[in-house]
Amino acid sequence: MKTLVGTGSYGIPEASRFARVNVRTASRWIAGTGDDRRGRLFKTDLPSVGHRHAVSFLDLVDLLVVGRFRDEGVSFQTVRRVYARLRESLDTPHPFSHRRLLTDGTTIFMQTLDQVGDEHLHEVLTGQKAMPEILKPYLKQIEYADDTQTAARWNIAPGVVLDPARAFGKPIIASEGTTTFVLARAYWANGEDAELVADLFDVSPESVHQAVAFEGEFAPGHAA
Repeated sequence: MKTLVGTGSYGIPEASRFARVNVRTASRWIAGTGDDRRGRLFKTDLPSVGHRHAVSFLDLVDLLVVGRFRDEGVSFQTVRRVYARLRESLDTPHPFSHRRLLTDGTTIFMQTLDQVGDEHLHEVLTGQKAMPEILKPYLKQIEYADDTQTAARWNIAPGVVLDPARAFGKPIIASEGTTTFVLARAYWANGEDAELVADLFDVSPESVHQAVAFEGEFAPGHAA
């Protein structure tokens, strides 16, 4: 059985919120539809249990990048071809979680363009919104492991990090390690008294406010 320590685990609704992808779309990309799993893109790290699906931290980062591709109008067929090509050229099951997308985005995408020969992708890459510039604001939030060159942590919001090595990848306050869910619920249950919650959990009032802001933005119902 695959351990979740250092892997992270996110249900599809949760992953869709963090990656800002419509939950039905995320479900199709992750699990597919019908017996033939039509529309599935990812071979996820975590096995499904019955009809329940979960993704790892690296799957989540891949989902984030695919979502940005689709936001810019890149066809799903092109995304699939680029994903497959980069899996091969980068020798990784998580090509969109690789450091080279941030450090050498122009080269790696143009090389892929030459290989897949997709005119639509060419327009996106060479237009005013070149793909590396589209991705950079998101990829700059990612910290990469030196050994694997893949995503290790996602600084998803001010003071908040997703780190698969801590709290199974759930959103935590980076400095103290307390989950944003716990702090935000305590804040709302105690008359929105940040000082009291800070004392209860031995964190700073600023951390409480960061947790509340994060949960307010990424709570269920806020997915794209």
